[in-house]
Amino acid sequence: MEFLYTRQQMEGYKGYNARVKIGNWSEDMELEAARLKNFLLKKDRGELKSTQAEQRFAHALQPVELKPKANDGYVHFGDVIMLFNQATDGCLACDPQENLSDESFATTSTWYTEPCARNTFEIKRWEGRGDKKDAMFDFQDDIVHFGQKIQIKCNPLITGGENAFLTSYPKTPTSYSRYTRNQEVAMSLNGGWSSVWEIQYLDPQFKMEMEGQAVPTNAPLAILHCSTHQHLASNVVKYRNDFGTEYEMFCKTFNDIMKGQLGTRDRTMLEECNRWCFVSSIPSEEDAIAQEQEQEAERREEEEEENANGN
Repeated sequence: MEFLYTRQQMEGYKGYNARVKIGNWSEDMELEAARLKNFLLKKDRGELKSTQAEQRFAHALQPVELKPKANDGYVHFGDVIMLFNQATDGCLACDPQENLSDESFATTSTWYTEPCARNTFEIKRWEGRGDKKDAMFDFQDDIVHFGQKIQIKCNPLITGGENAFLTSYPKTPTSYSRYTRNQEVAMSLNGGWSSVWEIQYLDPQFKMEMEGQAVPTNAPLAILHCSTHQHLASNVVKYRNDFGTEYEMFCKTFNDIMKGQLGTRDRTMLEECNRWCFVSSIPSEEDAIAQEQEQEAERREEEEEENANGN
């Protein structure tokens, strides 16, 4: 009985190949040629995993310019913004390739803070039915106000033109965040009441007085989910995906439990996990230098006034 393979090949030894012409070396050469043809064919079609990963990262990380409607220091509807979290020192980002269901995909808090397709969003006005608070204020301008209902829309560049909104659903035995088991936050194609949020002032002592006032940029604030009345949050809980190690997004209100008194509002502020800020523009080096010069001039004026008062 003639064997087509050597004993070493049948035992799995890889030391011999077609060049030594031992065993069935002709078939080995044909297999190598077939593998090379298959590799070149996939390369031409762009079906290699390395090529697909490169294309995906280039699409998700393509730079985006932040364009505020006006440079008045307030957030406007239609602004392309970034949403920064104080606890993670990162910004909200999405990943359409990581599907959580047929209509939703994952969100994280990423360390990548340069404006790109996956970490920039658009502020939309909620046009549907609201609650009794909406009857108190009649906002006709395009500025976002405290207490107003908004939607946070994903950048169309990352979704191919489809509308996806930041959404959260009540926690159930089958629906929860992956690591902390809190209320899940995702990007959903369904823009219903579950995708409606409300901007709140951070200090509870002036929360009611600030309702109806314009929301400033680069200022800490809280974002409340209107459907479940839980605040948008993120913490330094590692969330591993194709973009590296990022942080998990969820909905939960972090504050100290304390006994209140009738007629007072002596509640503590929300923790860093619930503190966010809207960034509609990134200052350049010239702006930073000009700001430092203004601060230095103000400091000198204060010193001169103190010296004059002292004399």
